This record gives sequence, structure tokens and C-alpha cells, in this order.
Amino acid sequence: MNRTIKASCLVISLGFLASAAHADSVSLTFDGISGNYGQSVGVSLSGGYTFADGDSSKNIWAGQLSYTADGDAIKTYCTELTQWAASGTYDIVNVSNAPSSGPMGAAKADAIYRLFNATNGAADIDTNAEAAAFQATIWEIVYDFDSGMNFTGGNVQFTGLNNSLVSLFAGYANDTQGDSTPNVIAYSNQQYQDQLGMQIVPLPGAAAMAGLGLAGMATRRRRG
Repeated sequence: MNRTIKASCLVISLGFLASAAHADSVSLTFDGISGNYGQSVGVSLSGGYTFADGDSSKNIWAGQLSYTADGDAIKTYCTELTQWAASGTYDIVNVSNAPSSGPMGAAKADAIYRLFNATNGAADIDTNAEAAAFQATIWEIVYDFDSGMNFTGGNVQFTGLNNSLVSLFAGYANDTQGDSTPNVIAYSNQQYQDQLGMQIVPLPGAAAMAGLGLAGMATRRRRG
């Protein structure tokens, strides 16, 4: 696995089992980046942050990552530049409690919720340039949101991004009137990159639907 792949950090669940969304932990197998939206961008870290190998500047993949979660294929975005993407057992936590290397807190989590909600749960991200800018915006929120989002300054700096897309996504994150419904969960691991995934709301099971049907029949009978 080359460094470009290992340093990438994106996970959006597009087809996760409902049961896993409510579990305390999940087994994630890292499947790489093949066929995903994204591209290589230049990333430099400062403020005491470094990549896992000690370097402070790299060209890395910014975009979707592929994982298998307890048998289901998902795509994710990452919150953590200081660790590598890898397979393992991950805790399912609130976004405010990720990444494991330094929980971001409620204000940054709300910015991430606004970003995802404004892009239809990231489903509108369907080009390489969009995916790279979307991922970079997540990193900016995690590492620089408190001091203002500046993609060429602060703790994390980028080259090779589409400036118009960066401005668009940063605007979504900063819009305090935007939808901050908590629609995202975090997959957290002490040794590996934490990932972000859409929270899947389960449909009622067959038994529940049958119960609703019986309740409706009883109501109609009482009214009759």
C-alpha cells in the first residue's frame, strides 16, 4: 500500500446495515480507493501535527475510501490526518467524540452536519474535484475551524484544490442557519484513521409493520 492511499481519509456510508448503525463497534476492512471519487492533493501540517511517519508535507489522496463493514460495502470520509487508513475494529461514536487523537467537540460536529446536509448527505459529491474539496473541508473543520477556515494557512494547508468548490463547501459548514441535524456517525479507532459515515435509519421490520397493520385494523373496528 503506498503512502498516498494510507494517508487518505474519507468514509461515507452508502449502504450500511441498520443493525451496525446501532452497535457499539463494527469490523471495518479497508478496501482502498479504486473506482472512488477523489484525487491527490498537497497537504502540509503545522502547529505540532505530523503524519504518522513524522513527515509534515505530502501529496495524499483526498476523496472517498472503500470499506467493508461487517460484510457490507461502504464509502467513507476521514477526520484524521495523523494516522493511516487500515482494517480493524472501530467504535461507533458521536462525531463530536472523534477523532480519537483529539475529539473535535460540538461546534465542529455541527459544521460537519451542515456540510453533509447541504450536499444531500454527500450524495451530490460526484466528481473527483468535488470529493477532494469536500474531504479537505472536513479536515479544515477538524484542525482549523476555531481560528477560521483558511485552506492555505493554519494547522493544515492545501494545494491542488478547486478554489470555487472549497469556498462553496466552507460556506455550507460556516452557515449557522444551515441544517445541523445529526445525520453522520463516526467510526473511531485509537491506532487507525477515524472515519465518517452517514447514519442509516432502519425501516420498520416485518413484525413491526404487521403490528402497525393490526393496530390500524383495531382502530377501524372501534370506530365502526
